[in-house]
Amino acid sequence: MNNVLIAVDTSESSFWLAYYAIALTKRIPMDVSILMIEDENHKIKSGKGDEWIGLPEKRLESLLAEGHSDKSHINFYSTKGNFEDEVIQFILENKITTLFIGQPEPRRAKLDTQFMALLERIGSRTDCHIEVVQKVSAYGSDKF
Repeated sequence: MNNVLIAVDTSESSFWLAYYAIALTKRIPMDVSILMIEDENHKIKSGKGDEWIGLPEKRLESLLAEGHSDKSHINFYSTKGNFEDEVIQFILENKITTLFIGQPEPRRAKLDTQFMALLERIGSRTDCHIEVVQKVSAYGSDKF
C-alpha cells in the first residue's frame, strides 16, 4: 500500500490540496498524511485573498471530517519549522513512498527556480517519489 504525504503551507492557495487528498483516498487504497507546516521565515505571498478565513488547522480538520469514508485513511499533522526540513523529517520517519506538493502561485521565474531547488533537495535526501500538483480551474485563470 502506498504511504502518501501531502505537504501544505499555511497559504489559502494550498487548501485545495486537502480536497485532492480526499479524492485520492476514494479512488485508490492508500494511507494519506497531510502535513501543514507554518514556516515564518519563508512565507510566500500569493496575492489577494490568500489569507485563511479562520484557523487553517480547524478548516482542514473540518474538511477531513466531512470527507471521511470507510475506505479512506487520512491523518492530519500540523507543525512549525523550516518547510524543507519538516517535510524531509516526516518522509524519513514515516516511510513515505510518495510526496504530493502543490505548484506555488503565482508563477514567477524566481519562485519557480526556488521551488525546483526545493524539490531537488528533498529528492536527494529521500527515496520517495515526488508529484507536483497544479491547481486548475474549469473556469479559467480569472475565476480563482
